[in-house]
Amino acid sequence: MNPEFRSFSYQHAFSAFLLVAGIAGCGALAAWLGQDAGWDLRNYHWYVPYAVIGGRLGFDILPSFMGPTFHNPGIDMPFWLAVHLLGPQGATILLGAVQGLNILPLYLIARRALPALPPVGAALLALAGIFGAMNIGLLGATAGDNLLSLFVLCAIAALLSGPRGLWLAGLVAGAGFGLKPVLAPFIVGLALTVIGCEAFRPGGFRRIAGFALCGIAGTLLTGGWWMAILYMHFGNPLMPYFNDVFASAYVPARTYSDPGFTAGLPWPRIQLPFLAGIVDHVAAEAVFTDIRLPAAYLGAIGLVLAAVFGRLRGAALRLGLVVVLTLMVWSVIFAIYRYVLAFEMLGPLLMAAALMVWIGRRGPALVAATLAVVVILAVTRPPETERVDFAADLTGVEVPPIDDPAHTLVLMAGLTPAAFLIPSFPAEIRFLRFDGYWIEPAETGALYAREIRAALDDAAYRRLILFNPEEEERVVPALASLRPGLTLGACRPVPHRFARAGTNGGRFVLCEIEG
Repeated sequence: MNPEFRSFSYQHAFSAFLLVAGIAGCGALAAWLGQDAGWDLRNYHWYVPYAVIGGRLGFDILPSFMGPTFHNPGIDMPFWLAVHLLGPQGATILLGAVQGLNILPLYLIARRALPALPPVGAALLALAGIFGAMNIGLLGATAGDNLLSLFVLCAIAALLSGPRGLWLAGLVAGAGFGLKPVLAPFIVGLALTVIGCEAFRPGGFRRIAGFALCGIAGTLLTGGWWMAILYMHFGNPLMPYFNDVFASAYVPARTYSDPGFTAGLPWPRIQLPFLAGIVDHVAAEAVFTDIRLPAAYLGAIGLVLAAVFGRLRGAALRLGLVVVLTLMVWSVIFAIYRYVLAFEMLGPLLMAAALMVWIGRRGPALVAATLAVVVILAVTRPPETERVDFAADLTGVEVPPIDDPAHTLVLMAGLTPAAFLIPSFPAEIRFLRFDGYWIEPAETGALYAREIRAALDDAAYRRLILFNPEEEERVVPALASLRPGLTLGACRPVPHRFARAGTNGGRFVLCEIEG
């Protein structure tokens, strides 16, 4: 056998082993971390699929607060089904392994951006990418950001494959955006990169138009059905966001935009990616250490500058452009670390690429890139995450006996996420949230508020209220604002597996409403 062919075969065989090991390692690490008990799971990731399958859209009112109640369930439905088929532990392992698939587009990006790098080197960069601090914290969890990263990375891999990959890049990026519009900064960065690289080339307009049309098709494929449902039910396809434009009568006419961590940050804010993962509470509530995102930003800027000085063209330039442009837009709009998780994964690769381009000589460049990746790995410190031990029941909710659930209403109040409790209650019970984030108890003009008051007026229904007793000082005046004279009566506990005193995963009580 030709020695070069044998070396080629060994290279690819070992690369394949590293990739498979990375995927399996993510599944195993998800099992070791335990079952997700995070805020988003308790607020809407467990409730919304249940609500869609059970036809509860509009039956319950804002149980997951103003925004998440209406989020696209497409990204959460597979986990919900997996839990019912495989149990919480099996579903968590499967989810972790699927999240580990990010290693595959990372490998393709490394191969295309660094064609001189041997396959094993590309696999090692991809492996170093998927074990970043935030990604480790999200393995097996339902936040969804390391599933959306699959769309981002696959779109970038398609972009780097040349003009023929532009349509696929648009389709995949659009599909991710349709599932969760927080990918908006990436869509802008990707679109600007495509326009900048194709506008002045022969046939560029046709390729740009194809990219845009495929992006729209991808968005409609994953999000069109949900937008149609929201429009038919509420008159706003992006419910509740941009309701100052769509003017749905169901909620007040506001934008409901989340400023993320941008509020109070000094302009121009585009310096933010250099701080994220280094300075605590910059772009994330969790405390962790990871220089992958700063490395990605610095490396991408290095690639763009290399192109300016005539040292670089092709795939690496496109990679640098899309990362720089996306992170600049992200810094101004959201500045929430999880939303650019794909770029945390790209950190080792981008730093290695920039060093290899600027150093030039293969030997010293490989040494410098290796040292940089070692430093990145050495300082990584994952965040503490909200986890519980596995059990047969994901939530472990124990609902107290309720007489005649078909004629029972349960009000919801406070800032503690409680919608995860609802699937354990009898399906006939209607849950109505009158207080919470972006929800004012005194609201009377919006349709949702009128529906709550109409339900309270029906004497055929027994009225209960569900809340965290640690928020009683908020709930009592909120109840009085909803309707003067309403007070709390006898209460019974609602135990669950996530309860921790003094936290937003605390205890719940189900109380009678008097008055």
